[in-house]
Amino acid sequence: MGPRAFLTLFSAVFIGFFAPPPALAQAEGGDSILVLDASGSMWGQIEGEAKITIAKQVLGDLLKDLPADRRLGLVAYGHRRKGDCADIEEIASVGAERAAISSAVEGLNPKGKTPMADAVKLAAEKLKYTEEKATVILVSDGIETCAPDPCGVAAALEKAGVDFTVHVVGFDVSEENAQAQLRCIAENTGGMFVSAQDASSLGEALNETVIEAADAPPPASNLYLRATELEGGIVIEEGLTWRVTPSGGGDAALAEEGAGVVETSVAPGSYDIAVERPSDGLKGAAKGVIVREGAQKTVTIALTFPVEATIRLEPETEAMAGTNIKVHWTGPDRKGDYIKIAEAGGDGYKTYEYVSRGNPAELRMPVEPGDYEVSYMLGRPLRALATAPIKATPATATLQAPETAIAGETIAVEFTGPPAGSGDWVTVVKPDAPGQKFNDYAYIRNGSPAELRMPLEAGDYEIRYVQGGRSVIARQAIKVTEALATLTAPDTAAAGETVKVEFTGPPAGSGDWITVVKPDAPGNKYNDYAYIRNGSPADLRMPLEAGNYEIRYVQGGKTVIARRPIVVTAVEASVSGPSTAVAGEMVAIEFSGPKPGSGDWITVTKSDAPGQKFNDYYYTNKGSPGELRMPLEPGEYELRFIQGRNKIIARQPVTVTEATASLSAKETAVAGETISVEFTGPKAAQGDWLTVVAPDAPGNKFNDYHYTKNGSPGSLRMPLDAGDYEIRFIQGGKKVLARKPIMVTPARAELIGPATAKAGERAEVEFTGPPYGAGDYVAVAEPDADDLKYIHYASAQNGASATLRMPDEPGDYELRFIQGHKKLLARKPIKVTP
Repeated sequence: MGPRAFLTLFSAVFIGFFAPPPALAQAEGGDSILVLDASGSMWGQIEGEAKITIAKQVLGDLLKDLPADRRLGLVAYGHRRKGDCADIEEIASVGAERAAISSAVEGLNPKGKTPMADAVKLAAEKLKYTEEKATVILVSDGIETCAPDPCGVAAALEKAGVDFTVHVVGFDVSEENAQAQLRCIAENTGGMFVSAQDASSLGEALNETVIEAADAPPPASNLYLRATELEGGIVIEEGLTWRVTPSGGGDAALAEEGAGVVETSVAPGSYDIAVERPSDGLKGAAKGVIVREGAQKTVTIALTFPVEATIRLEPETEAMAGTNIKVHWTGPDRKGDYIKIAEAGGDGYKTYEYVSRGNPAELRMPVEPGDYEVSYMLGRPLRALATAPIKATPATATLQAPETAIAGETIAVEFTGPPAGSGDWVTVVKPDAPGQKFNDYAYIRNGSPAELRMPLEAGDYEIRYVQGGRSVIARQAIKVTEALATLTAPDTAAAGETVKVEFTGPPAGSGDWITVVKPDAPGNKYNDYAYIRNGSPADLRMPLEAGNYEIRYVQGGKTVIARRPIVVTAVEASVSGPSTAVAGEMVAIEFSGPKPGSGDWITVTKSDAPGQKFNDYYYTNKGSPGELRMPLEPGEYELRFIQGRNKIIARQPVTVTEATASLSAKETAVAGETISVEFTGPKAAQGDWLTVVAPDAPGNKFNDYHYTKNGSPGSLRMPLDAGDYEIRFIQGGKKVLARKPIMVTPARAELIGPATAKAGERAEVEFTGPPYGAGDYVAVAEPDADDLKYIHYASAQNGASATLRMPDEPGDYELRFIQGHKKLLARKPIKVTP
């Protein structure tokens, strides 16, 4: 899905969220806060466009389309500081002017971490969620990197709130664990989770329900009951026994067995809720649940049970930074469970692997030496079940390369180091460049030696062995010297002329070429060009505009290492043809001009057409004179000499007059009959023909046809269906020059015999019918077969009889007369005897 389509669907989802469906709405309007992820990962791209840019556009559209009675606030996180879990800000309070919100959004610059649980909590507090209905819409593209249990935070907020809901939009979230975490936040508050793939259908459904809800009476009080495996865990979908009773005693408001998630209407009041899973005896309860009038109350009860895991590391205590370790584990092996490596005592992770990928799990050690922890993580709810320490020891590597090299030269670099991993490469950079900086690079996995192209600017550099995309574990200094080149070419050349350029220079690399440009053009500018790798001399076509230019030797697509001035002179050309011509006529055109080059031709166009416009054309490299077909529409045109596809260097006006034609044919004909048509008209050219069609058919429509180049008269077979038609003289495949009406009468045929014939033998079938045409035949078929289905057939070209082979099996059959392969004119039963 492209970013524009994603943006459109996303907008629909947002508008749907801000106008909740009947199951969640208490009244039209209301207050909401949008919590927007502005962490560093929002610089990620969807088909070349940053996610933060798409989000800003979505919010801009949203603020325009939001109903006037909807009061909106905005909280963002990760937009001010790197690595700060406290970087959460209310950037627009509830009810702020739409313009102020839009301006605040435009100023967001993603930088930091993802403290989404605390951001949702701040939004809840701003909405006074313990006193009033509160709706939060969370938009995030990844996993929580600060709070240990965002699912638990969401559950606690829902439990403490009067009517607290979080709707979650997973923005380009493909990672299994991240998606599970976002879904959990929504489920624990009775909200909705939407991924990009669900946006279209959900947006439509929500918009429809909002419209229907506008005039609806206040909703009844409803209880939505859910149970999870552990606090903040997976929602149990079946096999539960529920019981809801008033807190002060009385008859049960609900008693249901075998259910999962349950919805029931109740009177306002206080209730005690109990749930049990008979399959394993797990139980849970909620006492004194208050349900207010019209409230949509979600109650989530956690069924707790012990969960344990163990891990054993291989190697056990330490491993070289950036190398792989094996983690042998035991544990619940639930969907979303994973093994991770994180800084000792820290949150988040450096790397992880889902346990579903196998046992033992294989993980890469961080590339920075230090103390770390390996943990078995329960995916839902997120928690560590087992942890073991491990030390990452410094990785070592060696590099061997020349001490000097020419700018742009490709050199061989030999290296040794740890087993290759993701983001391991050798590169060449300035000595003070950060670890993640690179110019040309070669992946370690491709083996030693590696080939590296030196920078284009002379100076002091260093070759580096980089691990994990940022950690430099070996380096060697190298001096890059200036690259030198020479150019030899004429001092002058005609516009559009191709000249030979001799050159010398360093060994060819990517983006090394010869070109010709204006003297003040930037280094990456080019017109015609020739790659250095193709050798000296090079052929260069000069620009079409006269003036002062320079031929350049360009290295790496941008650095000019040699230049030579050249004066491009104007060219003269002529084009000569008749002053008038008939529409569609082929005309001889004489011309003179510069030596032909690519895109040089003569053509005929309207006088005001741009240079690149053409109708019929003739390449000048074929020599003078050339033939051009005049346009089919009469009018004022001009003959042109075009250089380089768009520059007009000579022109001559020509008046195109109307072409005329005449047709002579009979006024009626039998369907399928071939008739003679006499005609006169312009000299024949491509696409000129006679045809017969319905009177309302477009000019390019045809049935049977006769090319006018084959002379008059022409033969045309009439259509097989009776009716009014017209014979046409068509010019250029589309223009009707002449037409003559003709009535096509029905064709008739009769099958005379025989009445019987022997199986497998040939029988003489007599018939009468229309004049023979291609595709006319007699056939024998099953009586109930489709009209054009047959067993055997014989051509009707003899006009009175045909020898037809009978079926091999005795029985009742049918003789048929078929016209033009597709029309059944007559049928007659025949008995085939043994």
